[in-house]
Amino acid sequence: MLDVVVLTTGPLLDLDMAKNHLRVQTDADDALIEAYADAAVLSCLKACNKTLVPVGAEPVFRAAALMLLGDLYANREAVVAGQTFSLSPTIDRLLHHYRVYGA
Repeated sequence: MLDVVVLTTGPLLDLDMAKNHLRVQTDADDALIEAYADAAVLSCLKACNKTLVPVGAEPVFRAAALMLLGDLYANREAVVAGQTFSLSPTIDRLLHHYRVYGA
């Protein structure tokens, strides 16, 4: 899983947390779930023009990343190469307080 600096370096999401959120009980999709979890965290950081999760904002970024992970996992067959992607309004509302504009 992707390491993100919080108070110390470590994953914002771990595999067990991701699988619990997705209600996945098998190990068949572990690699896919880890890839989607990393993509979700990076997308949340990029949406805010940040490279690190702000101290104290871990729960917000974790919730947004889990929501995005759920969307990526549930709609994985619908993704087409070259397709643009926008954050859901709920994820956007979670992250907008941390967004750095003009960066």
